[in-house]
Amino acid sequence: MRLSLSVRTKLASGLLTPADGTLRDSLWVGYTQQSYWQVFNSALSRPFRNADHAPEVIYVYPTTLKLPGGWLWRYSGAGLVHQSNGQSDPLSRSWNRYYLMTGLELDNRWQIQAKLWKRIAENAASDNNPDIQNYIGRGELKIGWNLNRDNWLGLTARGSLNGSGKGSARLEWMHTLGDGWMGGKSNLRLHAQLFSGYGDSLLDYNYKRTMFSLGFSLLDF
Repeated sequence: MRLSLSVRTKLASGLLTPADGTLRDSLWVGYTQQSYWQVFNSALSRPFRNADHAPEVIYVYPTTLKLPGGWLWRYSGAGLVHQSNGQSDPLSRSWNRYYLMTGLELDNRWQIQAKLWKRIAENAASDNNPDIQNYIGRGELKIGWNLNRDNWLGLTARGSLNGSGKGSARLEWMHTLGDGWMGGKSNLRLHAQLFSGYGDSLLDYNYKRTMFSLGFSLLDF
């Protein structure tokens, strides 16, 4: 069983944009955790096998540039993230990286997000995953499609960008369940995922896995 939590909050705004403007940049801090629970392994008393932690700082600069085909360039930005599974050797995995990102949208139907990152070098003697960027990748492309009010499809592709052929692909479908407060849209989703590739967890970053997951997601709570 996989349990995921992702939260973020705004620290400041209007750092590089006019204070009286309609568009204001923003600085955020976020945290993501993904845990793997061996709930069916009664012989080992159902332990948590691994938990990945990822605190990060994010800067977002809004834009309103209109592109061909009706696309709108919505934002660009940069970030710094530390990712670790909090274990001791030989199971310890961790790395730090900074990234550049951008996002586009077409009406309220399509979204494209691109991100490129660079690993911050570590001392070779203490680096317990020196080749991690060759497996998890050096960049990703996300495409989202709102089929209708209740259904969303997403594809995330990651690549190493060095010709090694490593990386991953994740296909997702979310379906809105029930109604929200005062007749609004519910925040509860049925969530299905198909993942194939490397880096679904830090512990097994250099093992290729193909998995189908079915569960629930609570968004914007």
